[in-house]
Amino acid sequence: MNLQTFITLLVVGLLVGLVMTLAGKNKKTGLPVNLVVASAGAFLGWFVFHQISRTAIEVLFAIGGGLLLLWLIGLIKK
Repeated sequence: MNLQTFITLLVVGLLVGLVMTLAGKNKKTGLPVNLVVASAGAFLGWFVFHQISRTAIEVLFAIGGGLLLLWLIGLIKK
């Protein structure tokens, strides 16, 4: 992973966490947790699908990974 990919994934994860917080999802966890979890999910999504496909679609999977982890955290907190 190069620096550009790292920064892109970090920004994508932070944006997903912010949007999820502003959209009212995962109110129980709060903004800091949403930012960290979505960023971790972005990296996890990138890593998993980078092993399968090395195309530009990796960013979409990073977003999906962030959303999935936030959704799972929301389920656990219920």
